[in-house]
Amino acid sequence: MKSTNKPRTTWNIVKTLTNSGTTSGNIAEMNVNNNLTSNPFTIANAFNSYFSSIAESLKSKNYLDMNSTNNNDPLSYLRQNFNHIISPIRLNNTSTHEVDKIIHSMKCKDLCGYDEVSTRILKNSAPYISAPLTYIFNKILSTGIFPDRLKFSEIKPLFKKGDKTEFSNYRPISLLTSFSKIIEKIIYKRLYRHLKENNILDKEQFGFREKSSTDMATYALLNTVLSSLDKKLLVGGFFATYKRLLIVLTTIYY
Repeated sequence: MKSTNKPRTTWNIVKTLTNSGTTSGNIAEMNVNNNLTSNPFTIANAFNSYFSSIAESLKSKNYLDMNSTNNNDPLSYLRQNFNHIISPIRLNNTSTHEVDKIIHSMKCKDLCGYDEVSTRILKNSAPYISAPLTYIFNKILSTGIFPDRLKFSEIKPLFKKGDKTEFSNYRPISLLTSFSKIIEKIIYKRLYRHLKENNILDKEQFGFREKSSTDMATYALLNTVLSSLDKKLLVGGFFATYKRLLIVLTTIYY
């Protein structure tokens, strides 16, 4: 089997064999204020309140506080770690060719946001709407104003595991409009190029980067360990869980 994304394909096979994929569907009833209810409006409002409170809950627990006064100020971090002057980012205008290319690179799906325009419809309509979309996107880039309608998303609860009547066993997924995904890709390409040209991203950052993956991160880790052992060096690893697995490799020289 040929695959352009082998890690994702591997995980999909594992999920299929272990039957551990998440499932979604109609929610029959939920536990709202210690009472089971099947009222869809009550359930929807309760989900909205629960998902909206998650961000504030994480903020109150202060997960990002590492006893540093500068962690909450990204600009202070940049000033301390980059001595050279970084040129301002330029969001150059897009073109019908770029818009059309992005549309055809999107996966053909029937899922859609609140506007009910799926990527399948978008692709079929591309020859007729690429030009007006280009005009709208260039207005967004030049004015810096993102239309409110493109900010709306349809939130759906996705069941993870455990008791299906408990809100904590669900995670929210956002169904964005297809049009917002196009302008996001346009801005992403310009932002990523700016970060890359100014060497702002650290070479040890493997996630969310072109031509980089978890395979490369694993290889870099193993290569460092094995190379150090071949040189008769003492290798120590520190593993910590801080909402996600962080791996820090420390090599101690004799």
